Amino acid sequence: MKQNIFTTLLCCLPALAWGQARTVTFDARTQQSRILPLEKYTLYADGVQDEALDFTAAAAYRIPIELDSMAFTANGKQVYSAAVWVRIPKGEVQGASGSVIVTNVNKQAKAGGFTIGAAANGSWYAGFTDDNGGSLWYEPTAARQPLADGRWHLLALTYNGRQGKARFYYDGKNVAIYNLREMAGINGRGRMRIGGADSTEWNAFNGQIDEFAFYDTQLTPEAVFRLYSSYYTRARLEQLPDKREELRLMGFNIWHGGNETGAEAGPKRVADIIRDSGAEVVGLIETYGSGPKIADELGYCLYLHSSNLSILSKFPIVGTADFFHPFNCSAAKIRVSKTQTVNYINLWLHYLPDTRKQLLDRVSVDSIVAGEWTTRAAELEQILHEADSAGFIGGDVPTFVSGDFNIDSHLDWIESTRDEHEGYVVPWPTSLLMEQAGFTDSYRKLYPDPKAYPCKTWSPAYKPEENGFYYRIDFIFYKGPGVEPRESRMIDTHRVRFPSDHAAMLTVFGL
Repeated sequence: MKQNIFTTLLCCLPALAWGQARTVTFDARTQQSRILPLEKYTLYADGVQDEALDFTAAAAYRIPIELDSMAFTANGKQVYSAAVWVRIPKGEVQGASGSVIVTNVNKQAKAGGFTIGAAANGSWYAGFTDDNGGSLWYEPTAARQPLADGRWHLLALTYNGRQGKARFYYDGKNVAIYNLREMAGINGRGRMRIGGADSTEWNAFNGQIDEFAFYDTQLTPEAVFRLYSSYYTRARLEQLPDKREELRLMGFNIWHGGNETGAEAGPKRVADIIRDSGAEVVGLIETYGSGPKIADELGYCLYLHSSNLSILSKFPIVGTADFFHPFNCSAAKIRVSKTQTVNYINLWLHYLPDTRKQLLDRVSVDSIVAGEWTTRAAELEQILHEADSAGFIGGDVPTFVSGDFNIDSHLDWIESTRDEHEGYVVPWPTSLLMEQAGFTDSYRKLYPDPKAYPCKTWSPAYKPEENGFYYRIDFIFYKGPGVEPRESRMIDTHRVRFPSDHAAMLTVFGL
């Protein structure tokens, strides 16, 4: 027999040490006890445990339920978690905008909070709304994360206001991490509602709900999985090896979310390139809404740090860090084996000054270098300073930096390549800063001759007569004991059509 509304899952499963938790259960016992006003509601017989609350067309009464505001509240909480079991019968659909499963958002009262919902595409969505009404949504695909398949699914999220981060879980697996620091405050004072966004049946959820739980702590990925496996007892966590000998890392500016060659076709082509390369950790630049699609195509975890920058990982992302501006820099700690973690920074530097114009105008080398310090070099210097101060780029942990630097390297603009650069030899400060910080350019380590191996990543989208200048502006750097590049190359082709104006860079590292 299931527990009532005030029973904590902690009492049921004390080994999980989840802290204070409250659950809402929907069965005949709860209906008869009047703990919740369920007298008018239809119960679905095959719930996660006993019966479940039915909001399908088979139910005559489908008004969403408001929970007790004292027992269930996120008001003022800096950390919390929410989890709910959901089933949508095969063939059932939601409204054109989807439907809310559980939320505590009240825009009229300026009460920010979380929402978990069923999407019109047959998957789910989740996100946060701030007190000013701004929202940030995670919207995966039905291909990887189906909801309307007649099975019970566990949907969960965690919120950490101190860190400014949220994690999203589908069937016990951490599928995404979002940075919330660019949002306004999220006070969480709205009342929690189950089954819809308002008190009408018009937009109510079309499916069944069971075992909603709210926790006054941030559940770990292991705890969420154990909650899932309490129902699906044969489920197993994917095990990492004891040690990993190799890591395949890619940096890729995908050009307006990959959408320049089609809103659906483009991101799929980006995923094709990543999959075909075997890249296991990927820094995306110009993500612009395509992160969930690409991550789902690959089965990777998505860390969305800003509209621009995201990190995709085949391996668990166990931590994140905040350096400089979110639009310019994202960082994560990734566990690649039971005994190894790596630190990774994905960055984008300013597109100005316009190097092509400077060369055509015959600007002096000193002036060119001085101009770099007004944007790109100053940005990178601050990123490196903050990362070093936080201990992120020092010590014995292998550390990688990739990204779109929007400028070339001092290793490339040398005497032997002067003729290729309008007669210029330039000590570009960004690559010098990386060198001074102890990083090594992985491509140039393997191919030190820039004349024989130019690797000009900008731009595969333009013909020479259209652009006139080609540069190597996308890099992968590394530092740390025992790390060596084994292979490095740019990728600028796709079997149908390449989706970006930047080539992707791939380096295979020995660890």
